Amino acid sequence: MIQAHSIDKSYRLPGQVIPVLKHVSLEVKQGEFVAIMGPSGTGKSTLLNLLGCLDSADSGSYVLDNETISEMDDRALAKVRNRKLGFVFQSTSFVDYLDLPDNVAMPGFYCGMSRATSRQRAKVLLRQVGLGHRLTHLPGQLSGGESQRVAIARALFNRPRLLLADEPTGNLDSSNSAEIVNLLKQLNTDGLTIVLITHDAEVAKAADRIYLMQDGVLGDMGND
Repeated sequence: MIQAHSIDKSYRLPGQVIPVLKHVSLEVKQGEFVAIMGPSGTGKSTLLNLLGCLDSADSGSYVLDNETISEMDDRALAKVRNRKLGFVFQSTSFVDYLDLPDNVAMPGFYCGMSRATSRQRAKVLLRQVGLGHRLTHLPGQLSGGESQRVAIARALFNRPRLLLADEPTGNLDSSNSAEIVNLLKQLNTDGLTIVLITHDAEVAKAADRIYLMQDGVLGDMGND
């Protein structure tokens, strides 16, 4: 699913170049659940942005699901994001005055799907993540854990091949965090490939393999 080799990424500021990723290589098989750990500021989110086609590397190669991402222009990258990728972030972003089905259905609206068809799929996904009893609610009526479930449902709308999750439990207590991890594990059991960014060793234990990011260098810690 993912073949990234010798990825380098730096940010350029006036008078200085700040290296963020240093010769990073990563392989993720289809159906695998991989966690990337490390403290803040070590390059984890930058790597996830590159894997998610939201940013480009300075050098190196990246092949996603047999497509060479490192050779694509912005338009082609947008198509890959829409067809193959789902994103879940630490902070959820919803339209406060829309109910949950409309918020989950947003990707369908952007793709030209009818509102009725989009809402129907959104309701199926909300039930899948355990929120079938919240179909008439607004985002402001949810707990933190429920909000992340909605975010996951929205990420699944376009039937992604790969789910990228950046600290999805970072704002949650231990109970809600465990529920989100269990949901991700179930999605992975159902066949979804997942790459998870986390600073929490307990959360990382859900993965098949764990990588450690330190000072822009990625090392494989194996599993367990």
